[in-house]
Amino acid sequence: MTEQVLDKMVDYIKENNLQPGDRLGTEMEMAKRMGVSRGTVREAIKILVFRNMLEVRQGSGTYVSDGKTPLAGDPLGLELIPDQFKLTWDLHEMRMLLEPEIAYRAATNIAEGQLDRLREMCDEMERLSEQRKERMPLDVEFHICLAESSGNLVVPKLIPVLRQGVELFIKYTHREATPESVAKHRDILEALEARDPQWAKDMMLMHLTYNSQEIRREAVRRGVMYDL
Repeated sequence: MTEQVLDKMVDYIKENNLQPGDRLGTEMEMAKRMGVSRGTVREAIKILVFRNMLEVRQGSGTYVSDGKTPLAGDPLGLELIPDQFKLTWDLHEMRMLLEPEIAYRAATNIAEGQLDRLREMCDEMERLSEQRKERMPLDVEFHICLAESSGNLVVPKLIPVLRQGVELFIKYTHREATPESVAKHRDILEALEARDPQWAKDMMLMHLTYNSQEIRREAVRRGVMYDL
């Protein structure tokens, strides 16, 4: 329920074109507007404050943040971009540029403990896929682990952006439970276990190219098309 209210708040900001400093209202006002309890609204506000999307002014209400403090979960303010599908497309384009090279470097620098984590994630993803259950958190964690394994000091700073790229892709393509996608993660892991950089790069590129097809299908369904 908290996540649903959180999404409704973000949608409200975008749909009403609220700007930094604009007021959303008090907890009671928002609870009444959304038909939920005040406690649920309070929890959603806490998360959005943490992300630096909102700020609470005691005795006055909740306001859209001016964004001067870096966001912990959304450093580029991507969640407030109105066209989230175009953002999904563009984030995937960015992933196509970055993640094959991340996999290449991870094949050389990954530690045994990180390989163990990836093995556990692949096993769990396969189990969830067989049960047709959501596995998005594991999918996101897989790509984050790769970023952390690259040995590059800058790549981990991009994790919030990579996270949003994976989450939005799954949101719009509904590919979180497909066995084909799970198999692609296992292919990447196999290349990492062999510590073969080019193989790992190729497998990541194949995985993302497969995902590109799914985004294109959704774009056709929506009647839009971009360069990818």
